[in-house]
Amino acid sequence: MKVNKLFKRCPRCDNKCLQNATKCEECGLIFSRLEFATNKAAKNMIKKGDRDYILYTNEIPKDLSYTKLLLYTLFLGLFGAHYYYTGKYIKGILMTAMMAYAIVCLIFNAYLVDYFSFLYVPIGLGVLAWIVSVVYVISKKFKVPVYIERAETGGFKV
Repeated sequence: MKVNKLFKRCPRCDNKCLQNATKCEECGLIFSRLEFATNKAAKNMIKKGDRDYILYTNEIPKDLSYTKLLLYTLFLGLFGAHYYYTGKYIKGILMTAMMAYAIVCLIFNAYLVDYFSFLYVPIGLGVLAWIVSVVYVISKKFKVPVYIERAETGGFKV
């Protein structure tokens, strides 16, 4: 039985809109402008610390490859490569730190961890975050930061 989706979510305000709506009634975002959204510009804005006009959408922009994202998530996801690829640097650093901690525990036979078993929690959280990321990427629910240029800069107004 095929289920017809009647609604979609606005990437800016998370309002529920009709599938065939051209713009969001809540915030006024014109959905056709998402075609011009880029992840590369979003990465540059994140590096500068300007997150005001960044949207998070599960539609993969043209400057990202779904295949690369899937391969990064499957094979290097424990180290956070898919987060670095999409521009989610803080999550990537956290995943890298959790795996570095796991490697240190493995190398040094985890003498301290033997006495304090709760120190295994970061490793478990890292593996759980990787599994959730794999499921989100496969089901195409993984949120990617995108940026639409504003009118003042010669681009499109969000």
